[in-house]
Amino acid sequence: MGVRVKMTERLRLTKDEIARLEAQARVGPLTPPALTLRITAEDLRPAPPQPANAPDLAELETLLFGLINSARQRHLPRWLGNPNLRWHAPAAAVARGHAADMLRRQYVDHVSPEGVKVAQRLARHGIHYLACGENIGIVYGANSHGAQGIVDIHNAFMNQPARLTNHRGNVLNPIWSHVGIGVAYKPGSGLIVTQNFIALL
Repeated sequence: MGVRVKMTERLRLTKDEIARLEAQARVGPLTPPALTLRITAEDLRPAPPQPANAPDLAELETLLFGLINSARQRHLPRWLGNPNLRWHAPAAAVARGHAADMLRRQYVDHVSPEGVKVAQRLARHGIHYLACGENIGIVYGANSHGAQGIVDIHNAFMNQPARLTNHRGNVLNPIWSHVGIGVAYKPGSGLIVTQNFIALL
């Protein structure tokens, strides 16, 4: 998964860096490449018996929302004030739609097969913002059936290098004020997470 960092490592930011990030995010969405987890030889074997019930997707979204805010509390400098993101229901609806579309049509990308990007998806739902970003992660195998898959994706994001241009950076970016999270699941196809981050006007 690349360079591992201490998950307790506090992000070091200056006001100039935050201003640069805001300018960069206004030019275009911050969208690191989608992160895929647990693709091993084990995943190529026939799937074991799967749970009869699908996981509660709303519970998984709530779990991930809590993990994001816990990470922000641990890593963001205290001088920034309250690091917690607020839940944005319309952005969550957009995230759910994109996660479900990727699962249904079997692609993992910030851009749909028709060329639609996160900024366009948000605009189509009437969401106005100063800047936006998107993280996508997918997990296969036994852990895709529930909360462990969410924890795996979050940990993979947070174990990336301490930069503001990757998934970890999107989770910790101080310019965001809100997040919407969408989770999609299909037995045998895995669990896909989309996080839509926005800085509201």
